[in-house]
Amino acid sequence: MIITQLWVYPIKSCQGIALSSADLLSSGLRHDREMMIVDTSGCFVTQRSNAILAHIGVALSNDGQVTITDDDESFTFDKSYYRPASAEVWRRRVPAFDQGDDVADCLSDIIGHKVRLLATRPSDTAHADKPILFQDGQAVHVLTEFSLQHAQQMLADYDIDVRRFRPNIVIGAAAGDACKSNQFSAFMEDKWKHLQTEQVELSITKLCERCVVPTINPQTLSKEKAVYTYFKAHRLVNKKSVFGVCGYGTKLGKLAVGDKVIVK
Repeated sequence: MIITQLWVYPIKSCQGIALSSADLLSSGLRHDREMMIVDTSGCFVTQRSNAILAHIGVALSNDGQVTITDDDESFTFDKSYYRPASAEVWRRRVPAFDQGDDVADCLSDIIGHKVRLLATRPSDTAHADKPILFQDGQAVHVLTEFSLQHAQQMLADYDIDVRRFRPNIVIGAAAGDACKSNQFSAFMEDKWKHLQTEQVELSITKLCERCVVPTINPQTLSKEKAVYTYFKAHRLVNKKSVFGVCGYGTKLGKLAVGDKVIVK
């Protein structure tokens, strides 16, 4: 098997960026969930209640600038780290910095209510109990093409885009694996404990529990009940909907699309 896709989501719950290679840090893939939108009470804002975030594009330049896009409009800013702010993700405190009024006004106009944008860095969370950034709880999310294919086959009338599931690493069959196709199955990642490439090692710690976000069509923003029904029929574990697995790096380094993957 090989890595077929790599994704980071610089702003939590906004659009992802597909990469050809990425650095694995203790906090996850470099630039993943390093920014987060919060409302006026400081609660983080996600697609769960604001599906419009699925239409907010994010681009990163080599000089550190961030560009936010929505339809035909864009706004570019430099991340800054001199306005400390309070941030929590599921009761986990995260050191954060407010990114100023201009980007807050831009995002507020898009979302339709007042919000702020916060940022953090791996160096800010390095000594925390969990050295992750604004992820929900685990550093890295892994998914297989085989599981995606199962969902698409069961939901043939719907477009089951990988963007619904927001993985960091997608794993599939290599060109020479055709003769081994009987070894691959949907949800095989459920049993993995360890994942290894030439440079990197990951410990798989839990199944990825699913909320309402995968039911949201990233194009139309409509919530498609059939996806929820699919989870209940095929992916209910201990009364929770799961799809994919999560973990953290035990050997850090560079990942690239096409890297051979060994799992245990």
